[in-house]
Amino acid sequence: MSPSSAHADDTITTQDYFSYYKLDQVRAKGYMGQGVTIAMIDGTVDTSAPELAGANITVKTPCEYEAAKSTKTHATVVASVLVSKNYGVAPDATLIAYSMPSKGEKLSDKCKQDASGFNATSLANIQMAMNDGAQIISISSSDTNHNVRALKWAIARAMARGVIIVGPMGNDAKDENDASYGWWSGTVGVSAIDASGQLASYSSWGQGVVAAGIGGPVKARDYETGAIKDVQGTSISTPIVAGQIALARSRWPEATPNQILQSVIRSGSNNGVWNQYTGYGALSLDGLLGSDPSQYPDENPLADKGGGSTPTSAEVQQYLDGLVDYGAIQLDDSYVYRGVDEDAADSADAPNAHIGTSPAYHRK
Repeated sequence: MSPSSAHADDTITTQDYFSYYKLDQVRAKGYMGQGVTIAMIDGTVDTSAPELAGANITVKTPCEYEAAKSTKTHATVVASVLVSKNYGVAPDATLIAYSMPSKGEKLSDKCKQDASGFNATSLANIQMAMNDGAQIISISSSDTNHNVRALKWAIARAMARGVIIVGPMGNDAKDENDASYGWWSGTVGVSAIDASGQLASYSSWGQGVVAAGIGGPVKARDYETGAIKDVQGTSISTPIVAGQIALARSRWPEATPNQILQSVIRSGSNNGVWNQYTGYGALSLDGLLGSDPSQYPDENPLADKGGGSTPTSAEVQQYLDGLVDYGAIQLDDSYVYRGVDEDAADSADAPNAHIGTSPAYHRK
């Protein structure tokens, strides 16, 4: 049977992590991620997969391309970990799945006409996700081929607007901090653990690890063979953690995103002690869902991860004040340039410019 003709009789009905996290008890209490929008940046999701029946998923493909079957396998299992009605961590969350080409996949002529190649990058997808109102961004792709300067301001936007970015540390069993999204300030870098709670043999680590999640093995629909196979990796532990954060945001809607992150670092199995392998540890849903984060400071605990992580708090404030060079901001439909460069008034790169209105000019 080909995956495209899959029927309910070969539906994947459960995953081992479901019992590990006691998700049956979480669901029984009604905590299922309702009211939260998660953006997922990966390959093409097969929304017709029986595991995703009933899930609220919108697929967006900013750069049209011919998806390889292997990347469809990966994206579909990541989506199902997030929102499958059978075993998703946050089954009632709204998922926007941004489909991004991997190296070697055939791009459409229209996509090739994008001279900068911008729409084929995770940077563009991060910005589009925020434009679309995502509260959590789960990135399981490994794309870091983008304008680092522009990415810094996208991360600054996320920190300023309270969008939580969750990303994998890698699967090469080494310190890969500099090549991961975990390097950036404000982000939740995720390593993988096995069912015993130990760092998985393949998991990478580094300064940016914040939390650990079960990395598998999980059952996946293999679009190359039509069979069901086991997969594992930090790209599985990432949606596990992102889904748990979505549950917390849904459970505590009055808490700020900063307070949710405060709860994340307090709810890890390492009892508030950080290490470079598992961060603050595997998240406890009892902790995340049982303690009101509003009791914690409304300050981002990941604003400075050490090691020169950026953006700095001053740069986030610069973004909020509208003083970032408008030429450095890409695809951000919320940014208002408020500096004194009068050329901005006539620039297509600064459509919302309000010259000289930055609150920084009036701040004592």
